[in-house]
Amino acid sequence: MIVGPDNLFALPQTSALLQAELACVPELARQRPAGRALVLQPGAAQRGLELDVGHLRAVRLHALDGLLGGDVTCAADALPFEGDAFQFVVVQHVGDVLPAAHGLPAELARVLVPGGSLLWLGFNRWSPWLAWLHWQARGGLAAPTASRTESVRRLLAGAGLEVGPATTLGSCWPSQGVDDGALAPLRAVWRVVASKRQTILTPLRPRRRRPQVAARPSLALPSRRSSA
Repeated sequence: MIVGPDNLFALPQTSALLQAELACVPELARQRPAGRALVLQPGAAQRGLELDVGHLRAVRLHALDGLLGGDVTCAADALPFEGDAFQFVVVQHVGDVLPAAHGLPAELARVLVPGGSLLWLGFNRWSPWLAWLHWQARGGLAAPTASRTESVRRLLAGAGLEVGPATTLGSCWPSQGVDDGALAPLRAVWRVVASKRQTILTPLRPRRRRPQVAARPSLALPSRRSSA
């Protein structure tokens, strides 16, 4: 029996879904210059998923007893990295495992370089997948808490990120293929891509100094009325 807070994510159906989510990572990583990528995942078992961040050096963390573990151990709202440290950040269902980590978006914005990209993935609370996961957790296993899409987008925007629209991916049910058309809102996962605003320095136009013009003698003399 698999134990730990991430056991449901290690099920074959869930593992396949999480692996499919990472298919968009290489394209986003290629858009960034050389540097580091920060990858946050729901549990230690997901470190075995194939992850391609291209030329970026990956730092991988996962949820661990209310904290983040992996390459380093820290609180979700106190990442031990300097500001502007990562070109790319991937957050895969960490918000579903650590729903109380409201300070995480602000920390991710802090460590993301200006112009850097952030990919956030979470379970769709309207998808039948969530009911299936809770059924699998009926024996006392920890079930994920689907984060509200708009709540996460507001937190990211409040942290100074430009947040794109939310889209859905995956199937509506573990045994099905990808659903299109009218069933798209019921897909398993929602994702959003955000970027950190770049600070643009606008040069100030130099103030033009007006040349001082000496008064003409005729204008400097007192008028007839004043001298009368």
